[in-house]
Amino acid sequence: MNIKAAEELSGVSRQNIRLYEREGLLNPDRNPENDYREYQQEHIETLKMIRVMRMLDMPLDQIKLVLEGSISPAKAAKEQRQKLKAQQEQLSAAIRFCEEWSAFQTMEAVNVDEMISRMESSENVQGLFQKWVEDYRKVVLAEEKKLFTFIPDQAVTDPREFTEALFAYAEKNSLNLVITKESMYPEFTIDGIEYTAERVYNAVRGIPVSTIRCKVKYPEDFEPDVPENRKKLMKLLNLGWWLIPAVAVIFIVLAGRNVSSPLERWLMGLGVAAITAVGLYRTWLFHFNEKQ
Repeated sequence: MNIKAAEELSGVSRQNIRLYEREGLLNPDRNPENDYREYQQEHIETLKMIRVMRMLDMPLDQIKLVLEGSISPAKAAKEQRQKLKAQQEQLSAAIRFCEEWSAFQTMEAVNVDEMISRMESSENVQGLFQKWVEDYRKVVLAEEKKLFTFIPDQAVTDPREFTEALFAYAEKNSLNLVITKESMYPEFTIDGIEYTAERVYNAVRGIPVSTIRCKVKYPEDFEPDVPENRKKLMKLLNLGWWLIPAVAVIFIVLAGRNVSSPLERWLMGLGVAAITAVGLYRTWLFHFNEKQ
């Protein structure tokens, strides 16, 4: 059956069916004559199961684990129940504050300092922190799907070697990779997601460092449902994560002792500069280097 029939029988829109295919939750066969997807009854049952779990607000990565058999439905339901209870507590707190606000007829009647103090209490901050962690996880997973890089084991000088490098990477990481176009700018799919690839390099002390950069063809399909300003900040954190432990170590050292010696200051500054230089070089090499 075609996607229209699958949509009618499962109650899942074709847009969501396409999304589930890209996320690897559904893998229908293709008709070799016209390359159209062909859905079977088992796919309809899978779509219905996905629909049930989505109605429980279960995230797609969790649903995928259930469908793969990596976790049981009971365990997934237990974990989702805990998340829903945490959300319920956050909503209950928000409702309480709304009820209090409904009693104020003018802004002058609001004790703003007291309200802020209570809203920033440990209970409410914990809920906010949990939301930030969940959003950060969404952003990181989306960025990992949109762009990834690796250093090939062998030199890549022609399309055949490029294909071999991609297959070697897929085998090493247990990925289902299918080449759709073999060239020095190959195209391929991983679990139904379409990618393009290119070779980039940089000379370090005269030694070329070659890297394979793989980009998803339709990145707009993988934008997480996160507020735009928060999303930008989290993308920046994802690129510069290496600075966090470095800064933390330096802060602990400075807080624990009085660094008065000029030599100690110079060495510590040199260490910070080295960590920063390595991190910036790594970020540039894997994300912004355009040499081919």
